[in-house]
Amino acid sequence: MGIAKLPFSAVLLAGGESKRMGRDKAFLKLGGERLIDIVFQKLDHLFSEVIIVADRQDFNYLPAKKITGDLFKKSEKCALRGVHTGLSLTTSSACFIAGCDMPFLSLSLIRYMSRFIKDYDIVAPHLEGHYQPLYAFYRKSILEFVTQRLESNKLQLQGIYPHLKVKAIGEAAVKRYDPQLSSFHNVNTKENYLRAQKFYNLMESCS
Repeated sequence: MGIAKLPFSAVLLAGGESKRMGRDKAFLKLGGERLIDIVFQKLDHLFSEVIIVADRQDFNYLPAKKITGDLFKKSEKCALRGVHTGLSLTTSSACFIAGCDMPFLSLSLIRYMSRFIKDYDIVAPHLEGHYQPLYAFYRKSILEFVTQRLESNKLQLQGIYPHLKVKAIGEAAVKRYDPQLSSFHNVNTKENYLRAQKFYNLMESCS
């Protein structure tokens, strides 16, 4: 009998411009698999539906519930627009937001975080004094507030945090499920990519 999926949506953000990488990081490979495929497969294993937010249509081969560009287009591109799109399209009470450049996300940590979202607007890891807003749950009920922020051209994703009820998942709790904090290894630069390849190869040799 399979593991029960979480009754929430996962929103996979794949619309970044990859300026620091110099090429589309979604298509970078680890062990022969694209980053976008690795992250999608993990999220699809855990969630009842996966929504991909991306302007391009190269991801149509993935069996996502929906593949779409940002629904809000009256501001410059930002992560908050991706959150807005996910909250607009989710058929559940909340969604988990993740970037396509996070190949080592911990499903057990995400499942633990999901326990709290019914009582909070946001559930996010809080490490070294900072939230991890692209590894977080957001309740659909904050959609109107997110829309207002975008309409006011207040585009920072973490800018919504002081105004909402946030459950901070501290480092000790995170490390119970992800001792090396590998979930938060973003592949944003060539150096990040080389480090991810070494980490991936190490995990493969230990498995």
